[in-house]
Amino acid sequence: MRAFKLYFKVMRSSIAAILTYLGIFVVIFNFIIQAQLPSEKEDLNIQEHKIAVFDADQSTVSKAFTAYLAEHAEIVELEDTEIAVNDALFDGDVYYVIRIPQGFGAQMLDPERNNAELNARGSIYVHLSIASAQLVESYNRTFQVYKQVFGGSIPEGQLEETLDSIRTDLQVEVSTRAFQSGDASKLGLLGLSFNYTFYIIIALLSAVIGGTLISMENQAVKRRDLVSGIPERQRTFGIFLATLLFSVVLWILLIVILYSWLGFDLLNDNRSPWLIGVSFVHMVAILAIVNFFITLLRNKGSVSFFSTVFSLALSFTSGVFVPLEFIQTPVRKLASFTPTVWAVKANETIVNMPEQAPDYSFVWQAMGIMFLMAAAFLCLTLVVRRSRQRSVA
Repeated sequence: MRAFKLYFKVMRSSIAAILTYLGIFVVIFNFIIQAQLPSEKEDLNIQEHKIAVFDADQSTVSKAFTAYLAEHAEIVELEDTEIAVNDALFDGDVYYVIRIPQGFGAQMLDPERNNAELNARGSIYVHLSIASAQLVESYNRTFQVYKQVFGGSIPEGQLEETLDSIRTDLQVEVSTRAFQSGDASKLGLLGLSFNYTFYIIIALLSAVIGGTLISMENQAVKRRDLVSGIPERQRTFGIFLATLLFSVVLWILLIVILYSWLGFDLLNDNRSPWLIGVSFVHMVAILAIVNFFITLLRNKGSVSFFSTVFSLALSFTSGVFVPLEFIQTPVRKLASFTPTVWAVKANETIVNMPEQAPDYSFVWQAMGIMFLMAAAFLCLTLVVRRSRQRSVA
């Protein structure tokens, strides 16, 4: 396994970059904990959500949704003008503005849809806007679970009764999240922290693996290996095995950091293994994508540019740094061709999963899509490497 050993010798030059990105992750994670996890020595101070709702649908579903929001937030009456809304958001009179379009109820009940279009805007108080967005996401996820219970479509005769059951379930769930500082709130924080590990995984794999692969694919190094009798297939396998080992070790390190700070007792929660599973599949998919794009590049300068642009662009468009509700629909659709947005959606589904009727079908779907992406990019990488082998020969 000469290529395997050589890979890690070359990687030694990237130790500084590895430590830098791990330091960034620790700083970000510490900031998240300090900002969102209440201190055990202080009273828990809950600031009520302030939400403005403009309902153009006026359906049974939209009215139930508005009633749910009113139970967990202060509904602020605003004049329905752009100036009034902008002023309220800027002055802090409202933290979140929701416009329910016509057809919202029909979209929510549609068996072919997992959500409905909502026009939502947050204020400059980002943390409060995110909390309000989570109220919306909790309702949608629970609504979809009940749809699955009925086989994909809620019968019209049981619609009102079902809407009341959803509000009852969410009354317990949201209250627990708002007023407990124990495992319930820590699980939500764990899910958010897993999202931030996605950025570190993307940045580190593209930077470290990228720089190392460029050195390994240097024509002089490659010709020397081939002349010395190392088959290209064996060389490729050694490189792939080395990149996978590095990625798995990095991933395990990040997982250990998360649970050591938040508490290994969270592993006892049934949803925790699902978060870990989604994270692992995402890591494999990102590794395959990075290997493909790095194989196309020729010099370390292009790798450095690719690493920075790829990691930041993917993180900002996939819901890692900015909640998906704040991202425009065309951008979200474009991001759906990347594994990160599926991982973020899966994490949100897991964290918001009601204990009364857990349904992990979407999580399985998301992991399956990420596996397919990994397989596709792995095949493309092998095709590119084979074509390069012919040119060298």
